[in-house]
Amino acid sequence: HRSRGRARAGGASDFMVGASADSYRAEIAGVTGGGRRPAGEGPPLSYERVPSDVDGSYPGTAHQTVSGSYGITGQLEPSPAGAGSIAAWIYPTLPTAGRWQSILTWLGPDGRPALVLGVNEDGCLALRYERDGGSGLLTSPQPLAGRRWYYVAGSVSPEARRVTLVRHASRGTHRALDLASPAVVIESEDAQLAASPLGTGGYLATLGTAPLHPGALTSVAEGSYNGKIDEPQALPRALAGDGLLSLAGHPPGDAALAGVAYVNSPVQRATGHRWSGATEDWRVCPAEYGAVWFHDDDLADAGWPAAFRWDVPAGTRSGMYAALLTGDGGEQDVISFYVRPGHGEPTAPLAVLVPTFTYTIYSNFYHPARATDGADASEDEAAGAFLGEHLEFGLSLYCKHRDGSGVSHVSSRRPMIDTRPWHRIVTRGNAGRELSGDLYLFDWLEYEGIAYDTVTDDDLHAEGAGLLRPYAGVVTGGHPEYVSGQMLDALAEYIGGGGNLAYLGGNGFYWVTTVADGAPHLLEVRRGRSGSRTWTGEPGEGHHATGEPGGHWVNRGRAPQALTGVGFCAQGGGQGAGYSRTAASEDPRVSFIFQGIGRDEVIGDFGLKLGGAAADELDRADAALGTPPQTLVVATSAGAHDDSYQRAVEEVEEMSSRHGGSRDPDVRADMTYLETPGGGSVFSVGSIAWTASLSHAGYANNVARLTRNVLQEFTRRGGGEREGRGRPKGHDRHERRAG
Repeated sequence: HRSRGRARAGGASDFMVGASADSYRAEIAGVTGGGRRPAGEGPPLSYERVPSDVDGSYPGTAHQTVSGSYGITGQLEPSPAGAGSIAAWIYPTLPTAGRWQSILTWLGPDGRPALVLGVNEDGCLALRYERDGGSGLLTSPQPLAGRRWYYVAGSVSPEARRVTLVRHASRGTHRALDLASPAVVIESEDAQLAASPLGTGGYLATLGTAPLHPGALTSVAEGSYNGKIDEPQALPRALAGDGLLSLAGHPPGDAALAGVAYVNSPVQRATGHRWSGATEDWRVCPAEYGAVWFHDDDLADAGWPAAFRWDVPAGTRSGMYAALLTGDGGEQDVISFYVRPGHGEPTAPLAVLVPTFTYTIYSNFYHPARATDGADASEDEAAGAFLGEHLEFGLSLYCKHRDGSGVSHVSSRRPMIDTRPWHRIVTRGNAGRELSGDLYLFDWLEYEGIAYDTVTDDDLHAEGAGLLRPYAGVVTGGHPEYVSGQMLDALAEYIGGGGNLAYLGGNGFYWVTTVADGAPHLLEVRRGRSGSRTWTGEPGEGHHATGEPGGHWVNRGRAPQALTGVGFCAQGGGQGAGYSRTAASEDPRVSFIFQGIGRDEVIGDFGLKLGGAAADELDRADAALGTPPQTLVVATSAGAHDDSYQRAVEEVEEMSSRHGGSRDPDVRADMTYLETPGGGSVFSVGSIAWTASLSHAGYANNVARLTRNVLQEFTRRGGGEREGRGRPKGHDRHERRAG
């Protein structure tokens, strides 16, 4: 689905499908309930068919997906004799890839590589060039070392029938201009260079790859390079060894390759060979951040054509939907997406803010390349096995590239294998998480007949507070971890202007996330070098391409506590817990929250996720981190967690064994309520697992009652319950089990 799993009533939505079957059938359905759960514990995943113009059979088509980032320059003009020189600074990060990697390619008149500077199968610098009767190859004698700067160059002179290759190593990874001595200069005569390899016309050059592979469906770009390239140059004349070396210590002039268009989103604004370490902000000294980091497993857009389009009828009920796909052999799959109301047409007093940024960033989380401490790469065996066979589908931001560097870009324009309603996470209780975890909330809303609209992170980022203003209350998903500054601004404006926010999750509003200019499908996250993370960023590379500092929002003075009263403090995979009410829960301002719940009643000591409503990832209140002074902590799980729950790394100043749940009082989930001067309010539960407890005991439990109390109060404050699309409580469901 092209637009990050969202559509609009009255609009049109395209769907991309790759299928090895001869044909398949497609139909549209509303997702009406269920969610991943053990057999017998609540209803299965259920759908309600929506007649549409999509219904019908379609031919199965397997599409080519080419991963690997590269750059394409404008036209280059060689000399009349067809001579030319190419040069660049490089920082190879996987010289032992075992195959050819193209650094800089000059294409001939027929579009084929005429002059290629690259790394051969043995990790050695080499120069390929066209000549009479085929191609020639000039190779340096020793392999390149990984993660070290080199100046490399090559030239061909048909007139002199001379080929030259230069490799000059820096002394280390820092201050690369301090070149080691001596340089390796190889010059060779080739009698078969009588014909010009470059021709006499103007054509393109590429960085980081040769032309794309024309064959297999599961291929990277042919010759895709892993590493940085800085200051690439091309000259319409053939320099000999000394002339090529003279370019190394000077800023490139007219020979610089300008106007490069990048494909598959390599990391730009990376530290270059001139980086001194004096600044970590590329905006301060852009000349030190001229490098681009290419990877053979980058993917920004799979480029699949639309298989079918749904013209969403005006007035279509907002909510979660699925395109149901059935193969001719009975295989089933779904494409999940959300429909928001038409322009300016909210249909309910409550909006569910769906965390589509988080869904996208986690997508393909089960990839075999995922690198986390002790994690099982086969947490979802089917997804992991499929992704292991289709490495071209791209990585989660929880993975590392093949060269060991962290993945900092992710796109929704690619197959996202684990954004399916039935996916689970074994290490966190064999329950749903991300999209499948948010099904617990939709299941309960449908059961209760509570009217709601769905809007997404993408909508909020693009439209701001005006998107939320018509709603009496906004309800989050269970894990809104990744947010942009625009989203934080919009939520703060909404709350400050009298809106009501129910944060029904944990580890929310945590990572700085930016959207690429002109490419709303592409997200960037720089993990940095501190705090909770699955990979560590490179020195000096903590700023996004937009210029924003990356990392955690708390490091930019925007801790989640300042917005919602609570923020991430701990995580674990052990037994979940319930909440005990505090003395503050008797404050008259929060009496509506606890209607029908006893003073000594433990809230949520049950649930599908680890057996408790306080589990997985936890948030707590903390005045030092920005929790507003008027915040009431009305319930807490303090003292109820074992040592499988550990304090967040960024909060631990000195290493100690005292930061497990059994000993550290700050390892807890806090339930909070705060009111803003503008008449708004925020209710927070501080746990990812909260909504996984809603269906317990046939929906008759205190987590469900308390959540209903809060949403009813928010609706009342908004001027009464608007007639919405919620179904009557206990409505019959048309069930259809998926997968």
